[in-house]
Amino acid sequence: MEDIIVRIIDLTVPGVTVLDEDGNYNIYINARLSYEQQQQVYNHEMKHINLGHFYDSSPVADNERDAG
Repeated sequence: MEDIIVRIIDLTVPGVTVLDEDGNYNIYINARLSYEQQQQVYNHEMKHINLGHFYDSSPVADNERDAG
């Protein structure tokens, strides 16, 4: 389906994206961040999606660098 679902929740990290069994991207953003920081995290996670990081075998460190 490839929908993008965004949830603001308490996390110990700024944000994370999980690809579910239906092919949807679930972006979780830390509720403790400021609105501006949440926007930055959202943009970062969207870069991962747009760059296809969920379908490659590159090391996480490389993907993080690319999503900068």
